Amino acid sequence: MKYIEQELIKALEASFRAYKEHGARSTAKLKPIHKYFADTLASIWGNAYSVHFLGEENKEMNVEGKYYPKDIDITVAKNGQPVFCLGIKFVTSNYKQNANNYFENMMGETANIQAIGNLPYAQLLIFRLETPYYPKNETETLSKIEKINDKDISKYLKLIFDNPQAHRPDYLGIQLIDVDEKTGKVSLSDIDKSFSKDTVRFLKKKLSLKNFFNEIETYKNYKKIM
Repeated sequence: MKYIEQELIKALEASFRAYKEHGARSTAKLKPIHKYFADTLASIWGNAYSVHFLGEENKEMNVEGKYYPKDIDITVAKNGQPVFCLGIKFVTSNYKQNANNYFENMMGETANIQAIGNLPYAQLLIFRLETPYYPKNETETLSKIEKINDKDISKYLKLIFDNPQAHRPDYLGIQLIDVDEKTGKVSLSDIDKSFSKDTVRFLKKKLSLKNFFNEIETYKNYKKIM
């Protein structure tokens, strides 16, 4: 399987339908997209490894961190021991209001796992290019549309190009999407006119999901050799 763009879109559409039906607080919206990425990692790592995630017949693995144990979104394990962790954030509304919290929480989660020194933590972020803002909760009338811009992405670029350290994820992927609220149809955003040339270049190359999974596969193959 590995990374297939059309299958990603199908999973995102299923997740968005679950979000609209069950609300933002429900774990139902996580299951389709987590399964897609779990299957993608399974195709990379192979049958010798097990993949743990929140699903109909699966559950997340609780991984011991340096400071506290944590249920990881997706964990690749061998003989019951974690060898690779992936955190996923799918933001459906009110991004600007929570942008710094998302970023700081991501760094904290990553540092807790990677500070031990032998377990990589990748982070994958899915943002709506035009994100709805609701004043109090997901059931209220739409207040406005907020568009993600260069400033919102810049902190992630600074992080991934920082010197290797515990709070910087070993691998980072960012995907911007467009969602039709009425039909639930999802498409990958055309970002060329929405960001600076440098940001577009990094989003299409370094931070693209294709590169993200290529880097993970390279890591897996390297570890196998070692």
